[in-house]
Formats: sequence, C-alpha cells, structure tokens
Amino acid sequence: MGHTMAHEKISDFSFYSLYRPDIFMLILMVGILYYKFYGSRTSNFQTTKLQKFFFTAGLVFLYVAKGSPLNVIGHHYLFSVHMVEMAVSYLAVPPLMILGMPHGFYRKWFSRQNKLMNTISFLTKPLIAILLFITLFSIYHMPVIFDAVMANGLLALISHTILLLTAFTMWWPVLCPIEELNTLSDLQKVGYVFASGVLLTPACALIMFANDLLYATYAHVPELYSFLPPMEDQMTGGIVMKILQEVVYGFVLGHIFYKWVKRERAKDKEDLALIKMSAANNS
Repeated sequence: MGHTMAHEKISDFSFYSLYRPDIFMLILMVGILYYKFYGSRTSNFQTTKLQKFFFTAGLVFLYVAKGSPLNVIGHHYLFSVHMVEMAVSYLAVPPLMILGMPHGFYRKWFSRQNKLMNTISFLTKPLIAILLFITLFSIYHMPVIFDAVMANGLLALISHTILLLTAFTMWWPVLCPIEELNTLSDLQKVGYVFASGVLLTPACALIMFANDLLYATYAHVPELYSFLPPMEDQMTGGIVMKILQEVVYGFVLGHIFYKWVKRERAKDKEDLALIKMSAANNS
C-alpha cells in the first residue's frame, strides 16, 4: 500500500487496513498447527510450557507489528512507530520463535541432506548470517531505497519478507538449542551479540544525528502529534530502535549466560559424582 494524502486521520482507514484479518488468520493458523503438532501430549516432539510461551509471544508480536494499527501508523504517519515495528519484527520475533520450537524439530530437519537444508546451513554460518542481515537492514534504511520500498506495496512485502527470513538466520548461531548443531562457544556467542550491536549502530546513528529529513516518505504526512514533527520523529525513531535493540540483546545475553551457568553446574555435579565414586572405590 503506497502513501496517500487521502487519509488525514487514522479513522479514515478501513477495518481491513487497520487490523488485517488476512494476516491474523495466517498467524492464527500457524499457532493452531503448532499446538496441534507440538503442543499436545501425543505430539511426536514435546514442548515445554516455556517453549509454548515463547512461540505464542512471537506470534502475538508478529501480528502487532504487521497486522495491527501500529503498521498503518508507522507506514503512513510516524517513522518512529515504523522503527518500533522493525525492532519487534526482526529483533524480537525471531528469537522467541526459535526458542519456542521443540528440539526434535531441529534435529529432524537439520539431519536432512537436500538443497533447502544445505542452503539454510550455509546461511546460518555465523559470519554469513550476521553480515547478510546487517547489510540488508542497513541498505533498507538508505533514503532512496527506503522511500522506494514504502511507496510500493509489493516491494515492501518482498523486502520485509527477506528481512524476516535473514533475521531468523542471524539469530540462529546464538540461540541454537541443539548441542551438535552449535558452531559457537558460549564466549563466542557473547562476542557475536556484541558485534551485531556494534554493526547496527551506524544505521541508528545516521538516523539519530542527521541534520536533515532523510526520508521523503514522511516529509508531508499529517502530523498525529504536534510535539512530534518530522525531524523530531526521525530522531526518535533512531533512538527507539537503539533502545529496543539493547533490550532484546540483553534478553539474549541473559539466555546465553543462563545456559552457560546451567551447563557448568551440570559438569560440576558430574565431576563431584565421579570424585565420590572414586573415593568410595578406594575405601
């Protein structure tokens, strides 16, 4: 959907545009299939309550970002809201959904040798994964690219789909729950997260500290709030993206450290058990 000055108020948009029942039904169907195949006691792959919570939260956030009035406001009125949508879609949703899938699912699919899985395995290699997403994310926010995408509905759909898919590949190296599929140590995962944050910073800084309005898309849109004219809205967008990025990265780092400590404690218990067993045998 391109921009149009016919919509001076949000209430001018149709119910379909504001709440996207097609996206809601698609996400609902994904949720139903998830609980049918992975959420019941008879499922081949069992999921924990925490995994169900993560996956459900990911679906809810995806709808809020792509199917709720947030999308309309971000697309037609406020760049800062669009950046909230971007942060939720590509920084929050993929980690939640990756953590929400049962481990058996990953073992089954990554054990297959075909073109699709070979391509996924290639794209999830740490260096390729991080550089691909960061590069595409940065290119997307170049003014000439951004304005072209926002003016063309099909181009926007293609661009956002690619960004979502590459966001999943970007998060996989640090959130992979299967030991045999892990290519990074815990310390390397921490470095990976910090590197991702550093590489995203220039795009946010360019937006935050620009002296001019970067995006023609928001140059003449109706102002929803008098205290947030286009320049302030643009600066706020960069700040919001950086803050939400740090929040998500903090969550991911917390998850990494939790798994790290849990693994070390398990090793300590094993070592202690071996020591006790050795002492008992020697006595």
